[in-house]
Amino acid sequence: MLLYGIIFGLIFITIFIIGLLCLFYKNLILDNLYLIIPAICIGIWALLALFNEEYHTPLTWDFQVFHESGLQIYKNPAHLYEVDGYVYTPSFAIFFAITFSLLPVDIAAYSFFILSYILGILTIIEYNKILILMDVKQKLHRFMFLIIISNGFFVLYQFKFNQAKYLLFVILVFIIRRELQFNKEEKEKDLKYYLINYGLFVFAIGSAPYFIFLLIIYMFQNIPRNEFFKQENVKKYVIVVMMFIIQNFLFIIYPLQIFDFLDGFNHPQRRHRKLKLIYLKEFMGVSSDVIAFLSILCTIILSIITGILLYKANIKIEEKFGYFSIVYIFIGVFAYTLLLSLILFSFILLLFVPYLNQNRKGIEFVKSNKYSLIGILSILGIFFASSDFIIYDFIPFLQDYPFIFLYYARWIFLLCVMIISLIILYLKNQDNRSSLN
Repeated sequence: MLLYGIIFGLIFITIFIIGLLCLFYKNLILDNLYLIIPAICIGIWALLALFNEEYHTPLTWDFQVFHESGLQIYKNPAHLYEVDGYVYTPSFAIFFAITFSLLPVDIAAYSFFILSYILGILTIIEYNKILILMDVKQKLHRFMFLIIISNGFFVLYQFKFNQAKYLLFVILVFIIRRELQFNKEEKEKDLKYYLINYGLFVFAIGSAPYFIFLLIIYMFQNIPRNEFFKQENVKKYVIVVMMFIIQNFLFIIYPLQIFDFLDGFNHPQRRHRKLKLIYLKEFMGVSSDVIAFLSILCTIILSIITGILLYKANIKIEEKFGYFSIVYIFIGVFAYTLLLSLILFSFILLLFVPYLNQNRKGIEFVKSNKYSLIGILSILGIFFASSDFIIYDFIPFLQDYPFIFLYYARWIFLLCVMIISLIILYLKNQDNRSSLN
């Protein structure tokens, strides 16, 4: 019960601090409360991750891999992929080499932990800007989305493992926000724009190489199919290739590292024999050969989906990211999907925005948005359905047969609710368009 005491204690302290600040900065605080509360929530989950660990330290195995990879750049960069657990591009190790690996590992772990919290706040700010650009006008409606992505065990796990996914997350939402803003304001996308966006995107996939599909989707988003090889578009491809070469110059110096990197996708499979899909993780333990085959199959399917999304020029970039995320949630076996779920489901949430009827209030708002709210609440449920100890503490009989199957099926049920809600909203929207025509 100590953990619950900590939770309630942190909530009480948070409310007290907000109340105290309101006395001095009332208008500023109240105007931005819908942003402040999600930011504080991320901080509470970060503290819970720290207090819930046996040694109360952010020096996790994941971070030690990051730190050691940075040191390896100085020791022997040719053997970068001999660092146990390193499966990313060289650019990610170089980033740590010039930043956190310069510090003693304990101090570096705490520093990166704090940086992750700051990046979490920046993610909230950028995500809020995306919602504004998608015409979610009322703060209360935006708060509904922001409070979801700032809570739950997906947030906890980023800090529990001291992972780098918030770095990836903030880069992706920053890129999408810039894309939406430039399109809405009809600004010209010059060389500086592409250097920043493509440079950041290439760096981002260094920590999540399987997101290269999103980069491809983004690259070809505003290019008509008959203009793929137009000179000005070829220049964009050259920028991406040059960014990749510059950031990963070790591949040029040590070409064999390319094969080490590709082989790295099998490292997680050799360490674990569980299927990495979040909705099957309690059900299936399979051989590494089967997982390797599924990884190849997953690559083929994601390639096909990427091609389809490229073909659909009328779909907006944020929606394409959302559709890709749905497919990845169901079939992505490259890495443990649980650590990516915060990003994936945040993109999926954006799919509900166009269907939101914002003109109603109170109970009428609920009635007119019942399918959207059911889908959004299913994602909220998913964010809180990922940890055993909380559910078992409150509902202990779920550990017993046959109720344990209800617990195991929670992912599948919530995912089905999410998908069915989106399908219903899409069909209703198509019917409304047909009736107007």
